[in-house]
Amino acid sequence: MATKSVPAVDRQKAYVAALEKSNFKFGLTVGTAFVRGIRDIGYKHSGTALDELIDNAYEAGASSVHVVLNDDGSGRKNNTTQIAVVDDGSGMIPEMIRVAMLWGGTDRENSRTGIGRFGYGLPSSCVSQGRRFEVYSAPEGGKLHMCSIDLDEIESGTYNGDGGEIIIPTPKAATLPRFVQEYIKANLPEGKFVKGTVVVIEKLDKLTWKMINPLSDNLMEHFGVVYHKLRGQFELAVNGKRVDPIDPLFLTPGYRWYDVDADRAKALDPMIIDVKNKETREVIGRINVRFSYMPPSFGSIDKTKDATVKNANSRFGIMKDYNGFIIARMGRIIEVVRYSPLTTFVNNDRYFKIEVDFDASLDEEFNVPTSKQRVDVSDRIWDILKENGVEKALQQLRQKFREERTSLAGEQDKNADGERASEQAMQQTAKMAAVVPLPVAEKRAELGRKRLEQEAEKRAAEKGTSADQAQHEIEAELGGKPYKVAKRSIPGGTFFEVEQIGGTKVLWLNTAARFFQEVHSGPASTPAVRAALEILLFSIGDRVLDGRDDLKAFYAHEIPEWSRKMEFALAHLAQSIASHGEEAAPEAAATA
Repeated sequence: MATKSVPAVDRQKAYVAALEKSNFKFGLTVGTAFVRGIRDIGYKHSGTALDELIDNAYEAGASSVHVVLNDDGSGRKNNTTQIAVVDDGSGMIPEMIRVAMLWGGTDRENSRTGIGRFGYGLPSSCVSQGRRFEVYSAPEGGKLHMCSIDLDEIESGTYNGDGGEIIIPTPKAATLPRFVQEYIKANLPEGKFVKGTVVVIEKLDKLTWKMINPLSDNLMEHFGVVYHKLRGQFELAVNGKRVDPIDPLFLTPGYRWYDVDADRAKALDPMIIDVKNKETREVIGRINVRFSYMPPSFGSIDKTKDATVKNANSRFGIMKDYNGFIIARMGRIIEVVRYSPLTTFVNNDRYFKIEVDFDASLDEEFNVPTSKQRVDVSDRIWDILKENGVEKALQQLRQKFREERTSLAGEQDKNADGERASEQAMQQTAKMAAVVPLPVAEKRAELGRKRLEQEAEKRAAEKGTSADQAQHEIEAELGGKPYKVAKRSIPGGTFFEVEQIGGTKVLWLNTAARFFQEVHSGPASTPAVRAALEILLFSIGDRVLDGRDDLKAFYAHEIPEWSRKMEFALAHLAQSIASHGEEAAPEAAATA
């Protein structure tokens, strides 16, 4: 039989009565130093601080939450001077308002049924943004009461009790500030505040974005992502404008930027993982894992080019900011983990997403702090994710992106005639080269014919066709060009090879080599970079094919040596990029 839930007001009365019975003095026992220190609790920006107030509203059963930004004219024009968070939740009795303003004051302390737990969110988030905050609240059928805390008054001793303790003032009957009244009249049903809570933050000295428009825009985007999975349960608005939900995996039709253009993210099969108690083997919680993959053109305006600063579409900022394991607790996004025992996420990993959503019963395994700003995932959870195939899925997503990006880059590098810039440049250069002696030319032509026949026989065996048919296919692919860039995967092989096939000098790029993946077609690569690298390798290849026998022997020894050293050095470069942060990657790769 289901347990009947206790009404919010009754639960609050019981909690306050228990505090009074224990002779609780409503004091901040650690004094002004604690308040000064708690201002720097570590919120990443103003949006993550205000998340705490939205969490409280959601826990209180609100069907709508409004964030109101006001300029009262006391500061620079358009600077935000007041913030109010208005909800229509259950509201609080006067005694509970006083408790809620304390650090640790909550009737849901250590709850595992919702997204709130510790009772630190309201006061911590408010003082992290301003030096004064007020809490107005009324339960259904009750009158509005208010209580305030001003850090300047704390420091001046206004709140000190007889024993020197800092005492929270007794709540008093109140009316809402004028700017809140005007907002309610314009935006709430029938223009009335019936029940719920209003938190007003003033003396704003720590806002990340001070002007109203930039603050509003950033909050709209941040709230859109953090609460996108909970938006079916409550509405959210900033200055009267609905916050459109944003799925950072771009899988939800109708959500912001899902259909900004014709490109679509693709969902992979999700995972539902039961986490069991180590001793009893009973299920103690569940982890839901979602995956999505985005094509290489997903973040671009011009789909034939990479998503650079000028060519990035509106999705790209989300792709960049949420590059890593997206960790959510009970549907509410908390953190993006870029570095883990499973992998380190780099720039190209923006094009796939992995979301890990866990039950609150697993808090100890994810080590969620009081500010809900980060997680510290236990080794056991990483092992469980690996055992269930998350690491393998990640590797497959990376491989898929490499293949598609290589294909796209190949098309980007061709002109209208289907030729690459490097091939054209080498053709023009060949016209100015010294005339090759006839015996050398004849020998090269003979070697080219033999190599063409060998390739034809190999392809014929692989495809089950005749050698003549295979040779015609190869000749059609070469197109009679004197120079041709081609790709093949040879794990452990040299990073490039040049050989004469028929009348064409073919530059083979080894797609399995780090040189190809991280330099030639890496995150900082452009058509100009690729063409320059190909010309360099073609130039070396000409010496290999046209040089003396002793020169050919030299290159036969040196190119494998170059390949080994480059593979080793690029691996260390990748570690260096990771240790200095993701944004160092383009510059470091370009330097390489």
